[in-house]
Amino acid sequence: MNVFTFSEFEILLFFAALVRVSMFFLLLPFFGDNNVPGTVKILLPFALTLMLFPILKTGAISVRPEDLQSSLGIVIVVFKEASVGLAMGFIAKMFFDALSFGFAFVGMQMGFTMASMYDHHTESNMPVISQVIMIFATLIFLGIDGHHMLIRAMVESFRVIPIGGAVFTKAISGFVMNAAVQVFWIAVKLSAPMALVIFLANTAFGIIAKAVPQINVLVVSFSVNVLVGFFVLFLTLPVFGTNVGAVFQEMFVRMTDVLRYLT
Repeated sequence: MNVFTFSEFEILLFFAALVRVSMFFLLLPFFGDNNVPGTVKILLPFALTLMLFPILKTGAISVRPEDLQSSLGIVIVVFKEASVGLAMGFIAKMFFDALSFGFAFVGMQMGFTMASMYDHHTESNMPVISQVIMIFATLIFLGIDGHHMLIRAMVESFRVIPIGGAVFTKAISGFVMNAAVQVFWIAVKLSAPMALVIFLANTAFGIIAKAVPQINVLVVSFSVNVLVGFFVLFLTLPVFGTNVGAVFQEMFVRMTDVLRYLT
């Protein structure tokens, strides 16, 4: 592929494809985080688009040369490509945010609210124990080749939605709202065991405080909640990988479904 033999139409198509891939990587977890160097964020989408473009030219195009003769036509195609990339990246980001939200709630229940650090993914402070659990979840994601699946999903998007072929309907807004509800449901399911056990422990401390007022329940409960929290984490560790893996599988299914709503 010789860059100097590209026609004006092919250069515009390459730019449109680059916009879709760049918007996708912009919102992707750990690919688009603030701690990733800007050079990597630029070169990675460019390299992937450069590898895909010879294949895209053979059939993944739904625009004609005359559609890109005007500035308005170029803006419309670029807007469609950016929307496809942002929609797929947003779905992936929401599921990772669901994990972060659920693990942050677990950390708060254990009493690690004050022991927090800045998290580059959520761009906010998270309890240290929550960040440790999130690291384990990220390692599981990499262990099941999730990063390869994300790239495969982007390649598949060009087959389902050719360049300039996105169509926007009211159904896409309902799909995004349904995915947002799924985010909170995932967070609730992940944090439910910890929340239930800590609630029972605090209920027991309330009964003890009424029965034996001499005991400083406030001070004792801090240590007990931490111990109970680690005990629950230890008990749920065998099914942790299965549950997190199921969340990632659901994420890939949702990313595929959003393409159907844009065709």
